[in-house]
Amino acid sequence: MNHVCLIAFAMLLLAGCGGFGRDDAATGAALYAANCAVCHGGDAQGGGGAGVAGLSKTPPDLTRLSARNGGTFPATDTLEALQGYAMGGMRGRQMTGFSGLQSDQKTRVKLEEGRLRTTEPLAELLLYLQALQRP
Repeated sequence: MNHVCLIAFAMLLLAGCGGFGRDDAATGAALYAANCAVCHGGDAQGGGGAGVAGLSKTPPDLTRLSARNGGTFPATDTLEALQGYAMGGMRGRQMTGFSGLQSDQKTRVKLEEGRLRTTEPLAELLLYLQALQRP
């Protein structure tokens, strides 16, 4: 629980500094809760809840994406995966799609590795996942 409080506090600090806004953080958190938490868990550390029943593989810990990528958040790869799921799921993966996050309206997301263009809901979810990263 302390980890979740720390993340919320960090997002509020960033909002005050003109970065990732509190509304964006709240939207990203809500999108995560509605689309991802059932399998990846409310704390995003994998294992989930009811959504994992019958899966052959435990959903991964989404708070360690950066750690598994040498300390850098893999924004492009993560966004590519999110877009694939938003298009209706990904072949060879048991994860279902979440087409409600797809839209014709695109926005740019500014990240360390540059700017990425995607839908607003996916941008908010991507930024939320980036804010969850831990060592």
